[in-house]
Amino acid sequence: MSDDTDPTTLLRELAFGYDRDLPFDAQTAPAGEGGGISVERFEITSRYSERISGLLVQSVAGEGTRPLVLVGHPGTLDKSSDYVLWPAEQWVRRGAICATIDQAGHGERARRPVSMEDFQRWPMQRLDQSLQTVVDWMRTLDYLSARPEVDESRVGFVGFSMGGMRGAPFVGLDDRVKAASFCISGASTLSGRDGAAGELADRLTDPGIYAPMMAGRAIQVVAGEHDDLITPEATQRFYDLLSEPRELVWLPCGHWDFMPQGVQPVGPFLERELGFGN
Repeated sequence: MSDDTDPTTLLRELAFGYDRDLPFDAQTAPAGEGGGISVERFEITSRYSERISGLLVQSVAGEGTRPLVLVGHPGTLDKSSDYVLWPAEQWVRRGAICATIDQAGHGERARRPVSMEDFQRWPMQRLDQSLQTVVDWMRTLDYLSARPEVDESRVGFVGFSMGGMRGAPFVGLDDRVKAASFCISGASTLSGRDGAAGELADRLTDPGIYAPMMAGRAIQVVAGEHDDLITPEATQRFYDLLSEPRELVWLPCGHWDFMPQGVQPVGPFLERELGFGN
């Protein structure tokens, strides 16, 4: 993060700052193996003593260091959803290591079942969870980049829907991420609080604010032409704020039928930018 004295920059320092030497208190356990792929559950400590629960997916036969792809799940789903594990397994078979976490308020970290209605209803809760998730991704990368099988110079991020919206501040602020694909994700479309507080919240969490901060890194945007949640206009606004190298892929689908075709452009992009595959 920057040393700038601009008030917005200082606000980001407070919103996304954490103690870099905070112990991880890591716990790991096997979570499954099959088809030459192993899944390991990990749990580490984040800011405010939050415990991050995640899955690390890699090839049983993998040798040497490999690129790491962090995968953000959509809202109401979690780290164990096929929505993220199915593409992750494809990328692992091509030579990457993948990790996904339960984002704040989801999966093992949910205090109650998550519904789309609740997710959209409470803007302050959404803000808190968004800020926490950005820090959680930074902590996860701190932890995983120290693992001997991970090549910390080749880190990518893929975010689906909410996973991309919450992932944009992470990618913008953390230049350890060298390439990112944002799927059915764009600039902010949900209204928050009114007035000055709402404007500040938007400046902290709107993906469009962080798009220019990704300059110099390869960014892919994959979107549905008929998306009724993250509208084509919101996607285009986010893309227009990006610098080269960038690419925009439009698919003849909406938000809810994005998979499985939506993931097809992502694998080749990751392989090209992170240097894996045949």
